[in-house]
Amino acid sequence: MTMDRDPRVQSPDGFTLIELMIVVAILGILVSVATVSYNHFVIKAKTVEGEIVVHEVERLETLYHVSNHAYTDSFTDLGFVMTGTMKYYTPEVRMGYPTDKISYQVRALPSTASGTDAWLLTSYRDGSVQVDRIPVSDLVALASARYLGNTPPVTSTQATTISPGSPGSGGVGNNEPEWSGGGSSQGCQECGRVVINQRN
Repeated sequence: MTMDRDPRVQSPDGFTLIELMIVVAILGILVSVATVSYNHFVIKAKTVEGEIVVHEVERLETLYHVSNHAYTDSFTDLGFVMTGTMKYYTPEVRMGYPTDKISYQVRALPSTASGTDAWLLTSYRDGSVQVDRIPVSDLVALASARYLGNTPPVTSTQATTISPGSPGSGGVGNNEPEWSGGGSSQGCQECGRVVINQRN
């Protein structure tokens, strides 16, 4: 007489503790990879807004120049509306003096400390345009270097050697012009000084 074994002993239902720990570890790895990828794409999407802004201001400046034979630092005159459209960046523009190498500069500053880079577009009088994506901490130094016509990249450690108002900047009293934009008056994120962001 043969005895049949209980089927529950031969194939147990459920998972062992080791199997559950392996599944939890794999899920943890997948979640961490997905979180890093998501954060990367969110920052990239925010940064694209800054690039679009500086190129849109450049396009509007070109159209304005065709009609008026001059550039402007007034977003109202350009027809550039920011209300309800700008989430992550605040654009500003400044004109070069007649003796300067540049016609104008446009910069897009991150609205919050979101870890996104700033954008700087420099339009030279010879018709060339240079666009830079740089850390916010390097923006003042690089904007001054571009304003003076220097092409090598500038790091934040060089910010003390190239500053607004340095000899050769070409403006009245050797000072670079102020930035102006389309929002309310606020402190500049880099240097803390008040920047007038709307023309009357």
